[in-house]
Amino acid sequence: MTAPTAPATVSSRDRSRRHVRHFLADFAALEREYPGAYPKMVVRGEGAYVFDEDDKRLLDAGSHLGACQIGHGRAEVARRIAEQVEALEFIALDAGISHIYAAELAERLAGIVLCDDPVFSFTNSGSESNELAFKIARTWHARRGAPERTKIVSRHGSYHGSSIAASTATGVAAFKSGFGPLAPDFLQTEPPTRDGLGHRAKSNIEEASLPQLEALIEREGPETVAAVIAEPIAIPGAVKIPHSDYFAGLREMCDRYGLLLIIDEVVCGFGRTGRMFGAEHFGVKGDIVTYAKGLTSGYIPMGAVAVSGAVNEVFLKTPLLHLNTYAGHPVACAAAMAALDVTEDEGLVENAAAMEEVLRDELMRMRQSVPRITEVTAIGLLSSVISDISDKPDPDATVRKLRKEAYDAGVLVRVARDGTNMSAHFYPPLVVDRRDIEDGVRALETALRTI
Repeated sequence: MTAPTAPATVSSRDRSRRHVRHFLADFAALEREYPGAYPKMVVRGEGAYVFDEDDKRLLDAGSHLGACQIGHGRAEVARRIAEQVEALEFIALDAGISHIYAAELAERLAGIVLCDDPVFSFTNSGSESNELAFKIARTWHARRGAPERTKIVSRHGSYHGSSIAASTATGVAAFKSGFGPLAPDFLQTEPPTRDGLGHRAKSNIEEASLPQLEALIEREGPETVAAVIAEPIAIPGAVKIPHSDYFAGLREMCDRYGLLLIIDEVVCGFGRTGRMFGAEHFGVKGDIVTYAKGLTSGYIPMGAVAVSGAVNEVFLKTPLLHLNTYAGHPVACAAAMAALDVTEDEGLVENAAAMEEVLRDELMRMRQSVPRITEVTAIGLLSSVISDISDKPDPDATVRKLRKEAYDAGVLVRVARDGTNMSAHFYPPLVVDRRDIEDGVRALETALRTI
């Protein structure tokens, strides 16, 4: 049976609207407000920029959900991928069968991650990585004679993925609304929230966040709690940077109650925050650490889970029964090795750290010139701009308008809404220079002035 061929008169935009499910896009509203304008069709990328079908150049200021860290159109990465396809396109890590590409990648990661004596499992995404982390944590306790330890604690305002368990762990109601019964035994507590630029004093909320977590553990019963999962820096609504003491206190509390600490590095990992991993800012190591996005910089889908040697001991005699057909895919491993080479050879982590000051200065300048902006936050090349839209009768339409105006001004930004606050996230590929940031922030400023 041959696939149907669209009529020659049908545009790529029409085909996409007709046949592709676009999540997070209200096409009825977009068509009503901007007839015929959506979806925007991107056809190629180069460095920190992408180009649409009209050859419009756009700064990829969202790195496409934070994945495209080494930049678009890397010929050296494409070559590595092509060479791997020719050598061995696929073999599963199954029943005693392995391959050198997964072994080399795991060995390389073991030398840089913040996890003691790590052993790696590979996945296809951040959602899968966190899902596996929950399985490992619960099974670890069960193998040690505590099967009642099943509860996972996450934080309000967090994001951990789109599977049922990962959605349940996510601390944003909109990401789990309407999906029916969620996974049991997931709890949430208040996050630390040192927002802003360089403010080191603890807020009242931060002073209370760890005591609230401890009260939750005591109320539920420590003997029922398996793990706490935390992003080094949370970003769903706005970039939230905890006080430097927070993770030390969290690590101590997990150790005291016998809980595993899961660090979610899916967004922060591989240079985004000006350190190779977000947890480096706080000097904390996880018992389990999850990765994706920057691992391959989006060239091939891939995630990973690092498990400390101490945790892995219980799985040496009886392995965890967890199957994933494409885990450790040879082509994904090649993409990851190539992305790591680029990151290290070109000093992209160091560039992210150096560009933080440029980004901070531009954001502060914009805040002073746009009255609607209430807060800006930046660390490395991860930042957000919060605007008050309480005067807007249709806040969702305002979000759509900002996306459209930013696009027209030449910048792709991720825009979200939390009540009457609208956040624009600015986190471009790590290859950007001063001019890219200045031009990108000015384009965002142009868009914000239309709101």
